[in-house]
Amino acid sequence: MLSRTSTNWAGYAINSIGITAISASWSVPEIQCTVTGATNTVTQGVGVWVGIDGLGTAIPEQVGTISQCFNGSPEYYTFEEDPSISSGSTNHALVAIPETSGGDHIAASIAYLGNDEFQLTIKDATSDESRTYTVIIHNAARASAEWIVEAFQMLNTGKQVTLPTFQPITFSDCTASINNLAGSILQDNAESITMTDGNGNPIASPQGLNQSGTSFQVAEVG
Repeated sequence: MLSRTSTNWAGYAINSIGITAISASWSVPEIQCTVTGATNTVTQGVGVWVGIDGLGTAIPEQVGTISQCFNGSPEYYTFEEDPSISSGSTNHALVAIPETSGGDHIAASIAYLGNDEFQLTIKDATSDESRTYTVIIHNAARASAEWIVEAFQMLNTGKQVTLPTFQPITFSDCTASINNLAGSILQDNAESITMTDGNGNPIASPQGLNQSGTSFQVAEVG
């Protein structure tokens, strides 16, 4: 398996033409906020998501969760992102389920339905709330699939947040389909991604991928 580093991602990805579906489940990471004194500002945060075309240059299709420190306190929600959203929406993201809680169990999936149509679904199994988005995305490459923990960019400033303290995040039920043939993370052109700081030191990494390629953790390093 190949490996790469990133300044904002940790997890796994598959590079392959013809991605038709991806899915996974996880629990919303509960976080500890260590930056205080900020007003109306997100200072720390961690996103967890599955996506298609995240390794490309275009805006990807993603569904996932956000755990962030706002005014020094944790808050949690789920989101959906795709390039069909109006350019007036910063970072092309929408809040899907606004009242998610830390520790809630999440199931997320994206499926290509054909004729440029995608279906993005996220469910909070703990609260029994779900959202499904069916969108048209023209000329989507469908060239990569991702299971990612991210130090995301703040919506209002575009500045990357720092990671809060969190327990290892477990992805389970990980599947990806290529030309409608279902598989796991363990497919050709799969790669692991380690998040590093500005000096190249690892700060979060994937580990513990099981033999079937359907489950792993992302943990903070150091």
